Amino acid sequence: MLSVIFILIVLWKLIPYFVPNDTTDYSKWEAEVNAYLSQKKEVPATKPLHLVAFNPNKVDSAVLINMGISSKIAATWVKYIQKGGKFRENSDVRKIFGMTSELFEQLDSFMIIPPTEAISSKEGNQIHVVDSKTITESPIFNRAKILINEKKPVNVLELNNADSLHLLAIPGIGPVFASRIIRYRNLLGGYYSVNQLKEVYGMKEEYFKATSPYLRADQTTLTTFNINFATIQELGRHPYIGFKTARLIFKLRDRVGKFTKPDDLSSLLSGDSLKRMIPYLKFGQ
Repeated sequence: MLSVIFILIVLWKLIPYFVPNDTTDYSKWEAEVNAYLSQKKEVPATKPLHLVAFNPNKVDSAVLINMGISSKIAATWVKYIQKGGKFRENSDVRKIFGMTSELFEQLDSFMIIPPTEAISSKEGNQIHVVDSKTITESPIFNRAKILINEKKPVNVLELNNADSLHLLAIPGIGPVFASRIIRYRNLLGGYYSVNQLKEVYGMKEEYFKATSPYLRADQTTLTTFNINFATIQELGRHPYIGFKTARLIFKLRDRVGKFTKPDDLSSLLSGDSLKRMIPYLKFGQ
């Protein structure tokens, strides 16, 4: 028995000298793996938004998705509304799960909450939405009612200096449209043409025909901005540009230098888009 054990030990010691030790070279495979892991992952391109003016309390998922908002955020948004949730001001939209600061910043300029939904009154620790009856009984609306009921000739109103009370005196304009007209005016920087009212959310042709004879637009009151110094945020907030085009303008400006004339933007803006944008632009040092 001891002899057998001794022979086995000797054979175990001698085997490496007679049997070649083939080791697999994994270095090439490891190098490929390390190279793959070290590669910078591509960030998926942000889906461009196609925004239009809308009421965040009345919107549906189809409209949100068509504007470029993700289906998950759209579903959460609509579910919140269906459960009785109400946005009383634009900043309330921030609480939607998945809503980023960048996305909200882009949506903010296009969300319009009618006064009947936005105005609220406090009683104790509870907040109650003011209904249309309460609004019509408020002093400011009573004054507007008096102006209309007096049946005095309505003078032609200058759009860029008019407040809500003046607009309410115009046939065909109620509290909702007055609010929308002023909000869109602030986004634009003023109206240079009465025809721009057709771009106001909900402004149908029959409404426009009823109101336009009583309105005019003074181009000298427009708020303009210098295209050579405006930030992406300033450009992106303008309804005629948007954030997608704003980034392209920014890149072109960095590449070719300052713009000196409207035609310098013709590669980014179509003829009609550029034409309606020109009144708001300044070119200079």
